Amino acid sequence: MSPIKAVSAATFSLALLLGASGPVLSQIYSWTDEQGRRQISDRPPEGNVKDLKVKGGRAPGPGPSSTSTSAPVAKGDERKAQTLNEKALDFNKRQLEREENRVKQEKAEAEARERAQRCEQAQGYLRNLQAGGRATRIDPKTGERLFLDDKERERELVEARRSADSWCKPPAAPPPGATQAPTK
Repeated sequence: MSPIKAVSAATFSLALLLGASGPVLSQIYSWTDEQGRRQISDRPPEGNVKDLKVKGGRAPGPGPSSTSTSAPVAKGDERKAQTLNEKALDFNKRQLEREENRVKQEKAEAEARERAQRCEQAQGYLRNLQAGGRATRIDPKTGERLFLDDKERERELVEARRSADSWCKPPAAPPPGATQAPTK
């Protein structure tokens, strides 16, 4: 490639780059407020101001960029134009909320799996007691297996029913607006 063609291609690329970036440049507004202080902002002032000057950028043209944040907001319009920082903060907030919801969902699913497993174990133990099989308990002091007599077996049966009922029922939903205490 000859040097002239290389310079020509580089110049064309630079012109293309500058032409494409033109609409994204923002405008800078400067004015004097009611107290006589000089104000500078990336958004137009509200109300009547003295010596308003607009510097830099281009006003958005028709098309998709016409909703740009540098466009002035009508005085009666309740919606305020958002700056890029406000949009980034809103995006980060939504992303954080999504992550928190995902973590809550995973925690709820893990709790549901644990409840189902505990329910299955409690029902199995209850079926074993109801079938009349020999019931045993481990002595916590000695580690020795102790067989339950009829009276202890009845108490164990009542406790097994209570345990199965508590694990197999769906958990009670907290009242609206109430926060749950953290579980360990």
